[in-house]
Amino acid sequence: MNRPEDIRDRLANVHQIGGIISALRAIAASRQAEARAHVQAIRAQEATVAEALRMALALGAPPPAPPEGPGITIVIGAAQGFSGSYGDRMAEAARAACARGDRLMVIGSRTIGALTDSGHAPDWSAELSARAADIGALAIRVADALYARLAELPEAPVRILHPDPDALAEGARMRSLFPFDTARFGAQPRPMPVLTLPPARLLAALIAEYVFTEICEVLMLGHAAENAARAEAMSRAQSAVKRMAGALQQEFQRARQDQMTTEIVELATAAEAVAGQA
Repeated sequence: MNRPEDIRDRLANVHQIGGIISALRAIAASRQAEARAHVQAIRAQEATVAEALRMALALGAPPPAPPEGPGITIVIGAAQGFSGSYGDRMAEAARAACARGDRLMVIGSRTIGALTDSGHAPDWSAELSARAADIGALAIRVADALYARLAELPEAPVRILHPDPDALAEGARMRSLFPFDTARFGAQPRPMPVLTLPPARLLAALIAEYVFTEICEVLMLGHAAENAARAEAMSRAQSAVKRMAGALQQEFQRARQDQMTTEIVELATAAEAVAGQA
């Protein structure tokens, strides 16, 4: 039988673990809320750039659409653990792109490790920023790496595999970065503004801005999704710790009661022995 003191020590350890889990959950929830606020701002910028790009495309012939087939896939994966199976699910979705023959650009060391372990080494990789404030700098690195690969494969289609923090259970989402998904552009006709740049130069600048904004959005969605998955995992862990603490508390009470009963019996036996000697 376990001594009450031993059970009490185990219960104290469980409470300490519960405190750590609560702190991790609170941090994840805070980062998720911050990322969601940034996503709204990025999408407002994206809508503005998309509308300008729609008007610029109307000025002349759009860029030729790349042929169907292997291309480049940017995978927004998980950076850290404590997020359940989220990182593995993103790696599983990325393997489909490997089967298609795409060159992978993977963000997030957890997903990078899962892909490498299965023999799918990415063509380029980077760590996902731990802070929302650092997403812009990472987006610049991703865009530069993408343009370097497009210089080698100028006609390659570019796809982005990313999570949706509002629908984690539905798995990864795929969007086309190039050719453009014109459904994301403004559909309502507006008066053409006065231009001060040659159409070709304006179109090139807007394409670069649109690509950067899209990359910023999916990176921020990835940051929000990973923290959403971590908050869910910590919530499940918190429930498990509470059940464990409850079971230990009951075990402690039983052990303490047994100890008290044993002590009473021993005292009664001793008292009878003393009375018998009198």
